[in-house]
Amino acid sequence: MADTSSNKKHIVILGGSYGGVACVNKLLRNLSKDSNIEITLIEKCDARYHCVASYRALVQKDFAKNLWIPYTNLFPKGSPHRIHRGLVRNIYNDHVLVAPIHDGTSESSLPSSELQRINFDYLVIATGSMIPSPAKWALNSSTEGLRKLDDARDLIVQSERIVIIGGGACGVELSGEIKYAFPDKSVTLIHDMPALVDYPRFPESFKEEARRYLTNHGVEVILNQRVEVEGLSRENSVQKAERSIKLQGSDRVIQSDLQFFSIGIKVDTGFLSTLEPSPNKKALDKKTQTPFDAETLLNPKTRAVKVRPTLQLDHDAFPHIFAIGDISTADPVPTCMAAVAAGETAARNIVKLIRKEEKRAAGHHPHYVHNPQHDHQHLGDEAESVDRSDDETNGYSCRSWNKLEAYVPVQTLMVLAMNPTGGVSHLPVVGSWFGNLTAKLAKSSDLFSGRFWREMNMPRP
Repeated sequence: MADTSSNKKHIVILGGSYGGVACVNKLLRNLSKDSNIEITLIEKCDARYHCVASYRALVQKDFAKNLWIPYTNLFPKGSPHRIHRGLVRNIYNDHVLVAPIHDGTSESSLPSSELQRINFDYLVIATGSMIPSPAKWALNSSTEGLRKLDDARDLIVQSERIVIIGGGACGVELSGEIKYAFPDKSVTLIHDMPALVDYPRFPESFKEEARRYLTNHGVEVILNQRVEVEGLSRENSVQKAERSIKLQGSDRVIQSDLQFFSIGIKVDTGFLSTLEPSPNKKALDKKTQTPFDAETLLNPKTRAVKVRPTLQLDHDAFPHIFAIGDISTADPVPTCMAAVAAGETAARNIVKLIRKEEKRAAGHHPHYVHNPQHDHQHLGDEAESVDRSDDETNGYSCRSWNKLEAYVPVQTLMVLAMNPTGGVSHLPVVGSWFGNLTAKLAKSSDLFSGRFWREMNMPRP
């Protein structure tokens, strides 16, 4: 590809967390140095937030330094790639509008008059999800994040009877970490389902082992109970208050002086409302023959972005736009490792699309009849599961350079780190669930902190 601005390809990635950074790194490894490619990572925070380690940092102050990883060394020095700090307001067919962010400004106070336009040839939406604090905080500053974490830790120190509402992975890890760090405090986990971590495809033995582990370590686990705590909600998920919590269908009342709300994830896909096909694309939906409506791109229940097996948006008009991680429908159980795998798959597919353009420009053509309007829209002849072992070599083999890769959702793998000494894991590759030793070796000791600091090319503090 000639080094001219007229044929430069601009890849924009929205979100610098697990999926977005994985996509960046895979692109950097697979694009040749002389490719006329520019990557822009748009991120609202001043550093990458390693939320997997948030509960350990909540109870262990000296671990908090692992949470926020600078973007300083993500791109090679002197490269055309850049980090753009801002909040995406609107997405269009060939550009995004971004509100610039500075420390100390809230998202609601960002003036629309200062929106900046960033053009793209390929777009990856990796904006993640919102999880009740202290897993994630609604902020854009690492300094503010550490301050809020200190405040929440102080509340735990001041309290004696702690209740966590919600027994998914977050609630389980939060309750385990608090009880281990403060063994003399009462910790109660209340869940409205018959089992903890009650996710699809996970075996009952794994769920039961999670309950048994917490119980054996002094956490009281109450199942099949839906409770409402005055003042506690997703928006106010850490509450220091004296509360009498009555269990439904029972005379029992639990006294608590600190409550955590730890239920579910939520995605924000409002920025897609402005997306429309380009003028030279058919605006009719191929399936229904109705005019395009951005609402059809979203799951009506979760509001996640619907994607095809190739992780492209599920509409013929947007083969150049991908969605990965929690923001997409690619995985039934969103995890950080699923986001990483999806980010790498999206990167490989973008590289193939770019190389396809390069080969066509050089006079090479694939064996099938090419229709630009239906470019890489269906799995069929255009996409296949590929041997990932060849993606670090010098280009893709001739037989597959025109084949996009079908993303395979990650297996039902999960490691619940309940404290620094262990937890419970489900590793279907080698068996079912394992206890302390496997969980400790896989995650519990440092919560993957070393891995993700290395991924950012930063020395771990």
